[in-house]
Amino acid sequence: MILSSGVLVPVSIVAICTGLVGVVIAGPWALAYIPLYVLATVPGWPLGRALFGRHPAAWVAGALLGYAITCMAFWAVLALHIPSGLTFVLAWAIVSAGSWMPVSPKRRSREGGPPRRDEPLIPLPTWSVPDARTLVLLLLLVPAVFVLPYKNLGARDAEGNRYYRAYFTADFIWHMALTAELTKYSMPPVNPYLGDRTIQYYWTYFLVPAVISEEGVGGLRVIENSLKVNALCSGVLFIAALVIVTWAASLSAVGTAFAVVLAVVAASAEGLYAWWELVSHGQPLAGLTDLNIDALSNWRLKGLRIDSLVRSMWYNPQHSMSAALGLLAMPIVGAAGVSAPIGAIVLAGAALALSTTFNPLIGGLFSLIYGAVVLADAIRARQIKPVMHHTIAAALVGLAVGWCIGNDMVEGAAAVVLFGFGGDAVNRPVATLMLSLGPLVVPAVLGMWPPLGLARRVWPAVAGTVLGLLVFYLVRLSVEDSYIGFRAGQLLQLALPSLAALFFARVWAPDWKWRSAAAALAAVLIVIGLPTTIIDTYNAQDIGNRRMGPGFRWTVTLTPDEQEAYRWMRTQTPRTAIVQMDPIAHGRETWSQLPTFAERRMAAARPISLMDIPAYLERSRTARRIYMGRNAEAAAQFARDLGINYIFIGPVEQQRNPAASLEKFAKRHDLFEPVFANATTQIYAVRP
Repeated sequence: MILSSGVLVPVSIVAICTGLVGVVIAGPWALAYIPLYVLATVPGWPLGRALFGRHPAAWVAGALLGYAITCMAFWAVLALHIPSGLTFVLAWAIVSAGSWMPVSPKRRSREGGPPRRDEPLIPLPTWSVPDARTLVLLLLLVPAVFVLPYKNLGARDAEGNRYYRAYFTADFIWHMALTAELTKYSMPPVNPYLGDRTIQYYWTYFLVPAVISEEGVGGLRVIENSLKVNALCSGVLFIAALVIVTWAASLSAVGTAFAVVLAVVAASAEGLYAWWELVSHGQPLAGLTDLNIDALSNWRLKGLRIDSLVRSMWYNPQHSMSAALGLLAMPIVGAAGVSAPIGAIVLAGAALALSTTFNPLIGGLFSLIYGAVVLADAIRARQIKPVMHHTIAAALVGLAVGWCIGNDMVEGAAAVVLFGFGGDAVNRPVATLMLSLGPLVVPAVLGMWPPLGLARRVWPAVAGTVLGLLVFYLVRLSVEDSYIGFRAGQLLQLALPSLAALFFARVWAPDWKWRSAAAALAAVLIVIGLPTTIIDTYNAQDIGNRRMGPGFRWTVTLTPDEQEAYRWMRTQTPRTAIVQMDPIAHGRETWSQLPTFAERRMAAARPISLMDIPAYLERSRTARRIYMGRNAEAAAQFARDLGINYIFIGPVEQQRNPAASLEKFAKRHDLFEPVFANATTQIYAVRP
């Protein structure tokens, strides 16, 4: 696959900007990490070529499939209990050879003439060089939205303090803990918040940064920096997949440009609403810095909230990569429908299956979209028999679900799913949706008219929109109202751009008057939606805001003394040691400090980013008794019962527990051996 000179220039610009932003957010070792990320995508390149030929979609599909295949190869090494730098490289080489060898770039013509190149399984319409240049430049949105928030993520001041802005403390901080656990190479991975159980979470995406951090050298070994650069590169692939799918539905570069810009940086009117609310009440605009701006639909209307695609890239790259893999199946079924060739069905099923291993819910939703379009096309064409061919894709997704169950990723999830119109969804449902996605919804609704005239290539977007709305309003978790809303909202933001692009393409086509109207409408919608992203980006990088938020500080500070204690634990304790802090005292602010920064497991914790099972609270109450009680023997027995090896006493423990209760640790060295101390932190080993 060779890029033409007209495409090479914008691609190079995106690559250079991504590399520069990588250096800004993670230091010079980012220039070593990015090539490794690219190598992780290599196994999928020939598969993308087989699907889409020389089309730019082939590069995007190949990179996404390749990254996921490399994750599966690394998992196989861990499942076989043979982890080492050599075995990881060998596994990658084997899957690369397996994908490259069968895909021959040439075959003999029927007349016995010279070899000619294979035709793609899914021939997409020609993408001109100017179109490719315009669309590839949309990828510059990714480094633009990453640079400031990620630059200040964990930034250090002159005194050595480090700062982490909420909501990175709810997601990125926990991802560091998960990746640290994966570097221990237990399979299935252990739950770092319940040290004797497996982690029931989809961790597939994090295998690549975990292996690079564990097997790398120098700055590559810093998990935090690996995750930053990995998220940046994954964000580029995520938006690239959105661009491809939107273009494949609309066949318009201009329409895709308008729609993707709206979807990525201007989909929500919440920022403008918050600005108007402050101005109308005569309040200073500084109040915007104390808002979760992308959750005003919940804060003000008490309804469901939808995180932006920017937040998906910042905070949840595992969900974004799952969605990107699911998106790959959409142009396949949109272009070929029920009559897709077997090879395309296999690759569509592989993409959906890999999406499922990254996030079973997202993979399942995209599988439903794929199936709905296949059935609709079969009814339209009155070709029911070819539907059976698509059971291959269904079987691959079924295998992925079995893989997730076998790796203990989803146990207990089905028991907390509720169906029906309830929870936050009943509060101002239409106003909530329009506040969260109005600037994108308006052109998308216009793009669906007339509904009976929509080409098959647009059907995946229609099915995604319908399914997204149904799940958004009618499905929720009993333990957490917002999670399903987040994922359904993300699905809507990925389906609606195709319809919006179709509208802009139609309006753009006739003459300059209609083009002016289209550009004016796009400008108005961007003006309405852009304030949300601007405010959110500013707040995400604002580590100077140390004020209290709703139950947590907007910025968490990591002092030099705390860093010293965590560094000691990382270097001086066994990697599988159980180190306990007071989980109830730490609350929502610093709930993951030990698994994240010390990279050590806890026996009890309150992880706010995981499903709230009873064991978390029960064990946390027991751990709390270790600190609160004055009886040293009882505290030691509680610790032994929980399998705790070390007791951590930091500033939070000292602030939230009576001094007389903490004195027992220093007085009873026969039960608690002091192993570390500085001005603010003490660590004791629990004697057997």
